[in-house]
Amino acid sequence: MDDPRARARDYLDRRTSIGMLATVDPQGVPETCILIAPNMVDDDHVAGGEEKDVAGNTFRNLRQRPRATLVVLDPVMDPRARDGVRMHLEFLGAEEDGDALGELSRWLESFAPGRQVVRRLLFKVLKVENYRPRESGPVLLQ
Repeated sequence: MDDPRARARDYLDRRTSIGMLATVDPQGVPETCILIAPNMVDDDHVAGGEEKDVAGNTFRNLRQRPRATLVVLDPVMDPRARDGVRMHLEFLGAEEDGDALGELSRWLESFAPGRQVVRRLLFKVLKVENYRPRESGPVLLQ
């Protein structure tokens, strides 16, 4: 699949995909969290949930610096997690109530009892590119 946006939609339509959201605080310190059930709202927007007690720093960073990167991988479909998409995003805002937020919380509760989504984050998609680590072979840690 050569179209990165179509590839992003394909990955985000799977319920087995994981989206890792990366932000930077005002001092330049990176912060990452899992974006719960990320999905393409349309070709230009992506949304997902912020889990309670997990992503507070990331949300604060987004309010101060609205740029973020979302890397989406599917470790179930591709156990080596070598393929995915990288999405460059601009934070547009958050919902703290509503039907969409309720759906995200019910979805998370269905397999992780006691956990909940506190905000639904909405982003504008600035750029999508295929994500594939360097093909130079595995990196061995010693």
